[in-house]
Amino acid sequence: MNPVLRFARAVRSLAGTMVTLVLSLLPLTALLVALPAVAPNEAVLSDSVPPATTRGRRFLRRLGGLGAGFVVVVALFAFAVELVGRLPLPDRGQFGSLAQKVLGAVPAEMLPPGPEPTVGITAGIVPPTPPEMVKKRAKLERALSTGVDDPVRQREAKADLDTVNAQIAEVLPNSRQLQILLSPEWGPWLGQPIWKLLPPPLVQHWPFIFLVVYAADLGLLLMIGRVPLAYNFRNLVVRWRIAGLTSLAFTVVVGLLVVLLAFVNGMYKLNEGTGIPGNVFVLSDGATDELFSNLGYGDTDNALRQAATLDPEGNPLPAPVRVARVRKEKDGTLTRLKGDEEPPAGQPATYLASKEIYFVVSQPVPVKEGEQARRRLLNMRAVDDAPVAAAVHNISLYDGGRWFTQTGVRQIPTGEKNADGSPRVRNYVECVLGEGAAGILGADANKPRLEVGDTFQLGDLDWIVVGIMKAEGTTFGSEVWVQNIDVVTKTFGKKGTYTTMVLRCDPDTADAAKALAYHLQYRYTAAKFKPFAEPDYYAELTKTNDQFLTWIVLVAAIMAIGGVFGVMNTMFAAIAARIREVGVLRILGFKRWQILISFMLESLAIAAVGGMLGCVIGFAADGMEARSQLSSGAGGGKSVSLRMVVDYQTVAAGMLFTLVMGRLGGLVPALSAMRMEILDSLR
Repeated sequence: MNPVLRFARAVRSLAGTMVTLVLSLLPLTALLVALPAVAPNEAVLSDSVPPATTRGRRFLRRLGGLGAGFVVVVALFAFAVELVGRLPLPDRGQFGSLAQKVLGAVPAEMLPPGPEPTVGITAGIVPPTPPEMVKKRAKLERALSTGVDDPVRQREAKADLDTVNAQIAEVLPNSRQLQILLSPEWGPWLGQPIWKLLPPPLVQHWPFIFLVVYAADLGLLLMIGRVPLAYNFRNLVVRWRIAGLTSLAFTVVVGLLVVLLAFVNGMYKLNEGTGIPGNVFVLSDGATDELFSNLGYGDTDNALRQAATLDPEGNPLPAPVRVARVRKEKDGTLTRLKGDEEPPAGQPATYLASKEIYFVVSQPVPVKEGEQARRRLLNMRAVDDAPVAAAVHNISLYDGGRWFTQTGVRQIPTGEKNADGSPRVRNYVECVLGEGAAGILGADANKPRLEVGDTFQLGDLDWIVVGIMKAEGTTFGSEVWVQNIDVVTKTFGKKGTYTTMVLRCDPDTADAAKALAYHLQYRYTAAKFKPFAEPDYYAELTKTNDQFLTWIVLVAAIMAIGGVFGVMNTMFAAIAARIREVGVLRILGFKRWQILISFMLESLAIAAVGGMLGCVIGFAADGMEARSQLSSGAGGGKSVSLRMVVDYQTVAAGMLFTLVMGRLGGLVPALSAMRMEILDSLR
């Protein structure tokens, strides 16, 4: 045979197989009603159909089959979206970021950008693209409409806006992309990512959508009936060894996937548990992480007295948003002051704001003789007022613990005497540990975790534990808290500036935090800050989670390829051993599509059993402790201790994964069984 012809046939066969694999992910009922598109004379939901003897009739029947299949797919997904939308699921799903990444393309940006602007462009500066010009203009217009207090900044914003408008006017006539982005008819549709055009449940909870679709699809198939289910069940019982080994492969793959997803889920839960809706997290301008932030002492004091009267859109707020205040009682407890309420005489008011210095310390890890030296990173946080910081972060101590003293240092007799006969003492820096940090340091002392009164060494300092924080499920659980004293900050090179300031808003709401954060960033001109509503800051740290999730999907895809080929081999072998049985089923009156569905359901049953066992095994990882790094993707980050979480979202993803593998591996063998002629199968 001609090599070129042989290659062309191989390419066509490969393309056909790929199309078949894609079709296997569609609901089986949709494939059934669409069957006339490839077999116009095949009866599906009726006993027989009149033969289509002309091309026109065959074309209409094919067209009708495609249309009917499309309608079934749309109806099933619409039903699933409506049902999942009514379930008590969180607004943000664990796999929503993955859908946003896959569907993040903006249709308008796929067009040629057109000419580059020359207005306002100096040598060595990269000209902005049409989307960048549109976004910058919207940002400047929004800033000017909400009001800029500083006249200099207002003039700069107006000048920048004039430059952007001139650039847009220059490029607009010859840029189809820019024309669409600015079009009031097409811009809202084609100027944003594809995922924003889809229903939110389909983006945030797509594993549940597909599971509901497949469940509804199975229900429809059982309602249609006329599939030899008893034959399939008997075959699985008789050939239980082969079915069991295939199912075991699904168990191993799905179990590993669930464990990996439990790790990522634990990181998401860690971030969600740390960010408090009513807090504002303040860094210095330009800082990407609190590790690189530097706040001046005077700047922080001035910011505490600020009040936001407008929301980020420029609308008046019902009441000004300020930093909350408290008064300190004689027993050390804090009492919240309402609005402009003043404390009694002798009890000065204190802002409910925590000024902190965050830094990371490298510590050697004890190793056995002959082992290579290793080091770990410990997250440390020096605070000015521990009770206030604890109130801001909603943290308390376990019984028996206390916060450090004002000096932050305890002197403990060593049992020896000095030359003058006085007792010799040793200085220990007081610290409070999160549960994760206590466990990490406890392993060095062969203990489950350090307790109050235990000591350890870090750097050139001796430390004593005075309290353990109830901070499990937050990033603070992996931190060491100390008093902001020179002996600590000078030792680790952090003397002179704060890195972080966390403010509790009054009123204590998420909207108030967003309004105050916007005010401090765009309307407060005495100093430049980079403030966040605290949940938004920790949401930035989930970029590491998204990277982990992407890699897990890639690993799962590689594992799925092996699983799919394993199912294919099993099903092909099963069909080869049951060729005559297929012929007998045809003689008994079962149609081709019934044979197709029969073998597909058999494949899905094997996959489902293996997937459920894999989810059960993976559930053993729930609650296991692990360590990881949280980062915004621009350096810095936090080394954290977390607990792996296996929840309903993780189990749903595992079951969807196993069903997809079963479908991909079952359709091609089922099609080969369906195409068999009766006489050929009986020979």
